[in-house]
Order: sequence, then structure tokens, then C-alpha cells
Amino acid sequence: MEENKPIELRSEKVRNIIGRMPPVLVRYGTVMIVAALLVLAGIAAFVPYQPKISIEIAVAQDEGGKVHYTALIPQDAMAQRGSIAFIAGHPPVEGPMPVRFIFHDAPDTLHVSRSGGWYEVEVYPVDHDGQAIKIPAPFTFPAKIELKFTTFLKWVMGKAVNG
Repeated sequence: MEENKPIELRSEKVRNIIGRMPPVLVRYGTVMIVAALLVLAGIAAFVPYQPKISIEIAVAQDEGGKVHYTALIPQDAMAQRGSIAFIAGHPPVEGPMPVRFIFHDAPDTLHVSRSGGWYEVEVYPVDHDGQAIKIPAPFTFPAKIELKFTTFLKWVMGKAVNG
């Protein structure tokens, strides 16, 4: 009857061969990982990216029939004011409501709350043909500040540098 004996490594040469990782695999494995990272960085350098910041727009109408659009813009978004392309929203009402907005003047008053600072800014429609709108009651709707296009790599590097 045969017994299962554990293999004994008797010679020093056998122990060295079994315990050593082949340097070719280590070298080429490292090269493949670095090459994959470089390919990903190269792709990210050309992939367009348009960052967006979520906000809300309040809509109200005065006695004269003029419609006012007011946005609450976070402090960090206002710091990127030069990169703002436009503000896009989808009002939840029927009829000819604008969906793209811009603002001209940066307000001086910073409102502070527990969730951070924000500015109250009057925004103006850019794609509305000026038709009269009748708003039965003031309302708010979600919108997004769309920043100018950049590449994904530039955006990530900016986030890494600015924190």
C-alpha cells in the first residue's frame, strides 16, 4: 500500500527554481499595465465632456404680465462663471416656455445656509420667441448649468488640482 508522502525539496537548486518568479513575466506584465494606463489617458484626452451643475429656477409673473425667472446658483458654480455655456431646464407646464437661459450680472449678495453658499440670480431666456405667457401660479423646476465642453482628462486634472 502506497502512502501519500509530502514532497520534500532536497536540493537548494530545486528550491530556488520553484520559489523564484520568472523576471520576464514581471517585466512584460508591468509594461502591459503601463501601456493600458497610457491608452486610457490618451482616450480620455480626446473624449469630450460637458460638466453640469444642478440648480432650480423659480418662475413668477408680476401684475404687468412680465415673467421673471430666478435661479439659485451655488457658490462653487459662480466661481466657474467664465465656463458657463448656458442653463438648461424643462418646465413642467404646457405651452411656450423657454428651456435655455443665461444671466448677465453676478450678484454681490452671497446667501449662506447649512448646505453651502448660493447666489440668487435673475436669468433670461435665450430661445424664447417673446410670446405672451400666462402663469397661473409661481412654480419652480429643476435645471442644469451646462459648462463649456472640455475633455474628460482636463476635467479630471482640474478636479485633482483644485480639490
